[in-house]
Amino acid sequence: MMRPTEMIRSPRRHATPMAGAALAALALTLAGCASSPSSFYTLTDTSGVATSGSATTGANAPAAPYAIEVSPVAVPEQVDRPQIVVTRGGGRVDILEESRWAAPLKNELTSTISRDLTQRLGAMDVYGLPRADGLAVYRVSTSVQRFESAPGEQAALTAVWSVRRVPGEIVLTCRFAGTEPASGGVTEVVAAQRRLVDRLADGIGNAIATSAQGATPRCQG
Repeated sequence: MMRPTEMIRSPRRHATPMAGAALAALALTLAGCASSPSSFYTLTDTSGVATSGSATTGANAPAAPYAIEVSPVAVPEQVDRPQIVVTRGGGRVDILEESRWAAPLKNELTSTISRDLTQRLGAMDVYGLPRADGLAVYRVSTSVQRFESAPGEQAALTAVWSVRRVPGEIVLTCRFAGTEPASGGVTEVVAAQRRLVDRLADGIGNAIATSAQGATPRCQG
């Protein structure tokens, strides 16, 4: 017969070292996923008003008697991906999985140039849309040759662009090359690229405005 002071104890189950290590690794993985959400960036100026250039900008731009047609921008394959690609020393590049474009880079560039031009010129972008007979259209084609982002250093953009008046012939073909300082991380280098695209659109807009006034546009230095 069992004494009152005696207790029946269940056998204890001890976790093996291997199982404990697996659980710890799983916890670290889950913690890492939870603490590293993706950030999305855009080249479009969210203020809604272009900030540089001599062309008329923003809501004060009168309605233009012509339209523009911004064709999709061509970009190098190295940067044509959802992730932001940054340049390091020695020819090394890093693909940032947690820092991504809000849209494909070619779409970001196309929409930003279109937005800048419509704001500066007061003209509609009729790409892919039917248009009225007799309406003059300035067709913009852009090919990006260099799109480099180096956080803490600079952003660099090189592109060849042309404007054709339809109906008519090519108005102008120019090459843009510029750099902007980017002292900081990804946010700062994206802002630097945004300024470069703004400068690119400024040259295109000035060429269109000059041609529409009956003068001969020239490439800017």
